[in-house]
Amino acid sequence: MNKEFSAFRSEIKYVVPIEKAVYINERLAGMMQRDNYCMNGAYSVRSVYFEAADDGDFFDKLAGVNIRKKIRLRIYNNDKSLCKLEIKQKYGEIQKKDSMVIDAADACELLQGNFSVLKDYFNNAETSVKAYSIMMHGCYRPAVQIEYDRLAYKYPMYDTRVTLDMNIRSSETNMDIFSHSINFVPIMPENIVLEVKFNKKLIGFLSDVLGQFGLTQESYSKYCYGRKVYYDSVY
Repeated sequence: MNKEFSAFRSEIKYVVPIEKAVYINERLAGMMQRDNYCMNGAYSVRSVYFEAADDGDFFDKLAGVNIRKKIRLRIYNNDKSLCKLEIKQKYGEIQKKDSMVIDAADACELLQGNFSVLKDYFNNAETSVKAYSIMMHGCYRPAVQIEYDRLAYKYPMYDTRVTLDMNIRSSETNMDIFSHSINFVPIMPENIVLEVKFNKKLIGFLSDVLGQFGLTQESYSKYCYGRKVYYDSVY
């Protein structure tokens, strides 16, 4: 049986210097519980982002369009047994994420442009139908691979989750999500990305911490910054 998930949450982002992030991490550790995936330290997150033939998703993000989307494959700690196909859609301040688990062999087919493998999931996962329609009509293809190390904290009230993403790196040449020999290029070695996700309301103590460190909310995109070669050639 295929595993499929959907979630609606608000999401705010901050770009934080590493020196300041150390102290923020200490504060979070004293107030929130570590995610199960990083009880013994940070875990790796690797994603391949797909893009339409006209790079519409890329330009929508750069233009700050309120309603936009991203499609990606994602694995954790280079584990083939848990490969997810995800559609992230933004509606103003609200993020909707549709996610489904797919076989590693099917993930490889998607990376080769064979989207027909998604038909095998149609009966059990609406996400597969949605992804197939978008990717076929938009002539999608893999555009960039991004990896980083993540520490994650959770709090039960308002389904709150805080992540600190470090050592963010990208490749615009190797789209093999299972490869062990990718020459990644650092994107922002002196900073980390802090993301706060929640339903309905940001809890008070977390708001106080963010205010204490003087953080400024930013609309940062790992996807767009990861496509540095393409960005530089366009601009």
